Formats: sequence, structure tokens, C-alpha cells
Amino acid sequence: MDGVKWRWWANASCFVAVIQTGIGWMRAQGACEAAFDKRRWTVCIASGFAGALVPSQIGDLVIPEQVVCQDRGITGLSATMSCSAPYRLQAWNAAQLSENTVLSGRLVTVGHIVWLAGDKQALGRAFEASSLDMESAAIGTVAARRGIPFFVVRSVSDRVEEDLPLDLNLFCRTGTFLQGVWTVATTPGLWPGLNRLRRQKNVASARLTQFFEAFFSRTDERA
Repeated sequence: MDGVKWRWWANASCFVAVIQTGIGWMRAQGACEAAFDKRRWTVCIASGFAGALVPSQIGDLVIPEQVVCQDRGITGLSATMSCSAPYRLQAWNAAQLSENTVLSGRLVTVGHIVWLAGDKQALGRAFEASSLDMESAAIGTVAARRGIPFFVVRSVSDRVEEDLPLDLNLFCRTGTFLQGVWTVATTPGLWPGLNRLRRQKNVASARLTQFFEAFFSRTDERA
């Protein structure tokens, strides 16, 4: 459907569609606009990985109170976006059931992969934020335009004090993908760091799965 990749889960009490948006503002915006036009939605959850901007552990959940975009010129937002308080409370309760540590506060959506620890720390200070991603502000903006309640549940895949193994923007920007592949292929010293990142993403993914099993088991408790 319009390039949107769907996955779904259903039980007797609810239907859940998981829409793979891709990385970045434009992909997330386009996927949500296509999906939201197709049916009536009760709530929109922005989920996936997040980078920590405060001390944390891999797999900690990110359930922010607010979302802000680093470049407000993209969003047209004049103020910070608030996440749905009732659904956030449900998410907190589910996080307690799944025994996950939670980062709250503010999440900042950025336009590129922030791969250096110093840059992450500077963003945290500038926006008084606990975490970052590349899609949530886009998803929330589209949901707000359609009057759909919105909140975020993500999982920490990289800590504030660690650099990523290399500038992964090489794989996202037009014209630099092959440069990224060549860099990885010819620099064996990067491989341990890439394997570490893969393991961290596996942990973060498993924690999200654990959370959503608890969250959707409580869908009879309507927000």
C-alpha cells in the first residue's frame, strides 16, 4: 500500500498495525500520511530505537512526556509537542509489569544520525532532553493534524557516553552509501564496534517486545 510495509497483531480485544516507516523525517511523514488516510485510528505510537542523552543502560525504555524537533523549520511547530497523558500512564504501568527502567522528560528528533558522544551530550544540554531519534516529531505532527492521540515508546540502543563505530550517515545520504560499504570492508578495526552495536540493538528490540506484550495484554483498560 503506497510503499508502506505493514505488520499486524490482533486478538479478541484490539487490532494493532505495525507500520515500518524507514529512517528519518521524510520517510516517517510519508508513511504515516499514507497509513492514516486508510482507516480510523484510536492512537498512534512512535516506536523503535533511541539514543540516550542521559546516563542509562541498553534496553531502557524511552517514554517521554514531550517531543521537540531540532529543526522546527521542518515541522512548522512553534512549541514542544506533548504526548498523550492517559496513554503514557498506560505505558508506564506496562513498563512496571515488564520490569523495565524508563527515561521520561523530553525526546528531541534530529535530522541525522548523531554518532559522537560529545554531540549527544551537547544536544541533551541544549534541549534539556533525555533521548533522541529521527522520526517521532514527524509521526506526532501527522497524528496531531488528524486528531489522533500520540505517544512514544522506544528503547535505548546507544548510550550517551559512547561513540558509534563510525559515521552511519554515510549509509543514509544520497551518494555516500558505497563509501560507507568501502569504509567498513577495508577497516577491520570497525568490526568489533559494529558487532557491539548489533548486540545492543538486539537487546533493545527484545525489551520493546517484552514491553508491548505487557502493554497489549492490558488493552481492555481504555485510556
